Amino acid sequence: MPRWVTVDHDAELPTAAEYRERRERARVEARSRYRDHLTEVLHGRGVDDATAVADVVLDELTEWCYIDGSERCACSCHPQLPDSDRHDYGFDCMCTRTREQRRASFHQALNDIRELWQSPNGEQTRAANQAAEAALQSWLAQHPGVVVHSHGGWAPEQWRGVVDGHSFYFRERHDDWHIEIDLRPTGRFPTVIDGHHEDGTTRHRHREFEQGDVIATGTVDADYYGTTAVQRAQFIVTIIRGHLRRKSCTHHLERLDEITAALGTSVDWCPTCGIRLRAR
Repeated sequence: MPRWVTVDHDAELPTAAEYRERRERARVEARSRYRDHLTEVLHGRGVDDATAVADVVLDELTEWCYIDGSERCACSCHPQLPDSDRHDYGFDCMCTRTREQRRASFHQALNDIRELWQSPNGEQTRAANQAAEAALQSWLAQHPGVVVHSHGGWAPEQWRGVVDGHSFYFRERHDDWHIEIDLRPTGRFPTVIDGHHEDGTTRHRHREFEQGDVIATGTVDADYYGTTAVQRAQFIVTIIRGHLRRKSCTHHLERLDEITAALGTSVDWCPTCGIRLRAR
């Protein structure tokens, strides 16, 4: 669901600090669960002091920190403890079920989704989504040069489109965002999720990865970031056009002396694009 559609107006998305705290609590619980599981396995193999051995094994496998500090490394090359209670911390994953159980679980999930959309809350959410999309399309119709190919999502929120002939990609996750323009093929084809099979298992496909030049980064606290689809589009387009304007502006370099004389003071900012000028 797009983040600008909120049915329960009393509910708030977690802040970055709250999200980190939630992940750490889940990680502590996951470690306890895996320690108990490993202790039971080691005890069954006749290992003495199985609990202490389990603690050592978990630390050696999952505690990887930067050599110049205590910050934990999150690189996926290291074994990681779960940082959420998804699938009961891994103990109730789909891999623990038979094909028939996976198929039944998948169909139950589809039924739950249908029931949700048919409920009053679902209808309200659908109406809000449609209103937000209609407002965005109306805004786009008034702004030639701007095309949005896709938008929405949550964790991450992503936008793809074109502004004045320049392709762009916007991504926000955990309150941090960045904008890329002039996307180009990289020759890499990562595996991405492409729905689910009939038995509930995940279907994958290869998609060519494109990458552009990062022109701006920031957080959701930035001025004019907004909460609606239209406000987000305005935010993205304003940043991109500002970048393009600064990139193409000559900053009146050939007339700076004339402008300085007319103003009686040095010119520190370009009057056209607003960029700070170097001291002369």
